[in-house]
Amino acid sequence: MRDFSRAARRSRTGPAPLAVPLAITAAVSAALACTAFTGAGAAAVRRPPGWCKPGGTLTARAMPQKIKIADCDLRGRTVRGANGLTATVPSDGTSLIAYALRTDGAAELHIGVNSRAGEITIGTHGDRVPQGRPRQFRAPAQACQDGAYRPQPSKWPKGSAVRWSYYAGTAGLPRDPIARGIAAVPGARTDCTGAGRFTPPPDVTERYAGQGGRPPNVTRAAACGTRDRVNTFGWLAMPSAETPVLAATCTWFSGPTTVETDMAVQAHGKRWWTGGTCPSGSYSAEAVAAHEAGHVFGLSHVEGAEHRMLTMTPSLASCDNGPATLGKGDYDGLIALYGGR
Repeated sequence: MRDFSRAARRSRTGPAPLAVPLAITAAVSAALACTAFTGAGAAAVRRPPGWCKPGGTLTARAMPQKIKIADCDLRGRTVRGANGLTATVPSDGTSLIAYALRTDGAAELHIGVNSRAGEITIGTHGDRVPQGRPRQFRAPAQACQDGAYRPQPSKWPKGSAVRWSYYAGTAGLPRDPIARGIAAVPGARTDCTGAGRFTPPPDVTERYAGQGGRPPNVTRAAACGTRDRVNTFGWLAMPSAETPVLAATCTWFSGPTTVETDMAVQAHGKRWWTGGTCPSGSYSAEAVAAHEAGHVFGLSHVEGAEHRMLTMTPSLASCDNGPATLGKGDYDGLIALYGGR
């Protein structure tokens, strides 16, 4: 409101009241309805939006894709995405991608934190394998001819050797199938060539740093927790996870650069095949580890029945060890990210 002097106000001789357009009046009323005041002359206090409830887990699909931190500070809060996948929003300025591999599909939850802009972006997607033969069904392409891939927003610097520690879990399950699956990705292992690998391999490697005493930063519900700056891969009992979950991987990144990944393979309620003849109802530990290692090195899921022969297909059937070796699209994606070694 304009501040007129007393003299100016006294000089007025009964002016007619100003007419205020109805639209402006309504807009002011709406603004006041969304603003709380703490007293005379006090600054306005923003009320959080209805979906920003204090405490508990928030649902990604109930909130906007882009959130102002001033409206709802999600840092340190837990957000649930598609297919029940949950993650803790980073408080250290990093961003996060959470993945879950399931027997019936997969899920992704992307959380971008931009502290400078004061914004957080949330994106989630879930895929389910259709029952029966769906309409417009397309037979899967052969892995050696299928060039499909989808990169995630971050990767390790070219030439990196990603150091990782192994967690055996309380059951002391074997490291070898996990290590073979991880090595298959930067080693470009494949059944598509007589040499057993694509050449040149991508310009990134992995390095085993020994057995760690701490589990991956994944919760008992297969949710991404808070990072500890150590890449930990291995077995983890996740009894609170949904039954179809086979594994979960969390990738933290700053700008375009990955800074940590953690991988947990379900050690609770699943039968695992680690060598020899596959017992009915078991899952290939090596294939699951290779798929999760694809996420570690920067690849996202490639959806569609026509791509289910690739390592980065979003679901895995029992006794299927095909994803343990790379298809053309898996390799092409790694070369697009890192170039050749």
